[in-house]
Amino acid sequence: MNENSITVEVINRKMNKMENEITAALEAIKSYIEAHDGYAELGEVNGNRVIIYCGGRCADCEPKCIEDAIKDKVPGIEIIFR
Repeated sequence: MNENSITVEVINRKMNKMENEITAALEAIKSYIEAHDGYAELGEVNGNRVIIYCGGRCADCEPKCIEDAIKDKVPGIEIIFR
């Protein structure tokens, strides 16, 4: 194993951890979102940028509750809603 493959492995572990934390944050507020006939799901993670797909009535409202829940678990990320 060379230095580059070790670096890639460390980055992949960090990305997987971030994805798990974001998924857990979305799961924690899932009932609230569903109560408003909406959904939010993780689209992709690219560095510190995260894409969250929202739909239903939640797509028309301010996604601050979703953003706050995610940033509580993973501070310092940029969230893009689609």
